[in-house]
Amino acid sequence: MRQALRKMFQKPVGIGGVFVIKTGKAKLHIMPDYSETPLKSTDDVNSWLKFFDMPSPLSCLSVFVSSDPGLNLRVEHTHCFSDHGVGGHYHEDTTAECVEYEGYFNIAGTLFRIDQPSAVCDFGKD
Repeated sequence: MRQALRKMFQKPVGIGGVFVIKTGKAKLHIMPDYSETPLKSTDDVNSWLKFFDMPSPLSCLSVFVSSDPGLNLRVEHTHCFSDHGVGGHYHEDTTAECVEYEGYFNIAGTLFRIDQPSAVCDFGKD
């Protein structure tokens, strides 16, 4: 949805809402204890994170902006939870042949950036 909005609008469009993964599975990560070594690249981060293939149903809270207007934003972020003890940060579904989503979203009226990061990292960008 974010990429479709980016193609349609020159100005950033912010969206927030909830979706449910009703059937199928999704790749989610959880963060272990803080890393003892600096994470300097996307590969470092992905090696440190713990990824899991989580079963539905999953309730997910999501925000995204179609493009970063120069505020060093994370352009999308989604966390999922369930009543069967699984959850984490959403990456993608892993069962495209049978996944089913149901979502409810709304458009943001104002975009605020509170506190720039102390050190800008370019990895993981758009």
